[in-house]
Amino acid sequence: MSKIFLTVFTLLFIPGVIFCQSYEQLHQSSIVADTHNDVLSTATMKGLSIETDLTGKTHSDIAPFRKAGVDVQIFSIFCDERFGKDTAFKFANIEMDSLIAIINRNPEKMMLVKTPAALQKAVSQHKLACMMGVEGGHMIEDRLDFLDSLFKRGARYMTLTWNNSTSWASSAKDESQNTVPNPRKGLNDFGKQVVKRVNELGMLVDLSHVGEQTFWDAINLTSKPVLISHSCVYSLCPVFRNLKDD
Repeated sequence: MSKIFLTVFTLLFIPGVIFCQSYEQLHQSSIVADTHNDVLSTATMKGLSIETDLTGKTHSDIAPFRKAGVDVQIFSIFCDERFGKDTAFKFANIEMDSLIAIINRNPEKMMLVKTPAALQKAVSQHKLACMMGVEGGHMIEDRLDFLDSLFKRGARYMTLTWNNSTSWASSAKDESQNTVPNPRKGLNDFGKQVVKRVNELGMLVDLSHVGEQTFWDAINLTSKPVLISHSCVYSLCPVFRNLKDD
């Protein structure tokens, strides 16, 4: 049977009988994708090598990915609100350079992936399929050509905001605390251009960290599926980044 993307469990219902597939068997037979990992900013950019055992220093390094059965790892390209014009885009490219250098040093273990075909190839060769997601729309510095550049280098999703709002989209933190710096919540005209361009490029719009109005503006605008890369359920954990039932 060809591999499938991981679901929590598989049940076959026959009157009076329930067959439950082993979670371990399902895990190993599926393509397991982790949609968000901050190891580049929490380790690599601080001088730590994820090619070594970082137990006790950070949450992950190369060896545990294979041990855990992770087939696809999307590495977060991230900087916080201290970065902006003339610094955020540059830092994004430095992090991308760092990941590509790590992959080039470990070609037998890792592979940069930009397409579904490349992903399948990496999995078939038992290599970690490495992808990139940009966490925070401030990293494009209000420029669509910077967005295009990040996509060309391999970014396959962009989180519209981090905790800090951009000039074109309000964040969950700012909306929840009524500290939105712009005249209105949600997406402005340029923000709508960003969403449309992400759709055109074939990236995913990531709605983790965005405010509720930004969420709904993006949902009503997007022509492609969206991603919630690293958020939970508000009714289980009521913090501003998590999603309410509606």
